[in-house]
Amino acid sequence: MERGFPESNRSREEPKLRKIDVFTHIWPQPYFDALQKVIGPMSNMPRRVAAIPMITDMDRRFEVMDMFGEDYCQILSLAAPPLEEHGTPEQALELSRIASDAMAEICQKYPDRFPGFIASAPVSNPDKVVDECRRAVEELGACALQVYTNVNDKPLDLPEFAPFWDYAAEADIPVFLHPHRTADFPDYQTEDKSNYEIWWTFGWPYETSVTMSRLVFSKTFDRLPNL
Repeated sequence: MERGFPESNRSREEPKLRKIDVFTHIWPQPYFDALQKVIGPMSNMPRRVAAIPMITDMDRRFEVMDMFGEDYCQILSLAAPPLEEHGTPEQALELSRIASDAMAEICQKYPDRFPGFIASAPVSNPDKVVDECRRAVEELGACALQVYTNVNDKPLDLPEFAPFWDYAAEADIPVFLHPHRTADFPDYQTEDKSNYEIWWTFGWPYETSVTMSRLVFSKTFDRLPNL
């Protein structure tokens, strides 16, 4: 007998286990088209992301997924850049809506391949962020929310972002914290840029650590213990 499972209640057949990649990036085509209109010619991180075929090509994504077996599936989330990096708060909101609608449609069309998606929160739009998060979670079925480690260089523990954290705690939904730092963030004050890819190989773990520490020291988790 296994602990917690009385013999009389156990199925004779073990349930089939699935391999679930819980944080797989994508740019659905409607989102990709809208993003291009906002940022224009791509450079830096967007250009790197766009060079990955399966980011936008669903046929290629399926080919790659098949390499891992029929029991492999993905939880979808948007790739960089952050919604707020290249556009206005209203554009960030519109990009968030387009992305959530598109990912929800993919999940509905291929439920065995994509059992869920993570909605990107338009945190640079404080007047609309909670409404859009609520729509993504409660109407479209998003299983989590994604934010970046800073919002146009602002820390996430500022009071203006409190409504977002309040909603995440209220909805009892996970928040995925995506690191964000670019090469123009130098490693030394005497330089203009970060060299040797240090801006993300070490910069991204640092960004994540700083953001989590700020949320702890600002007592965000004390105020919202189930966050």
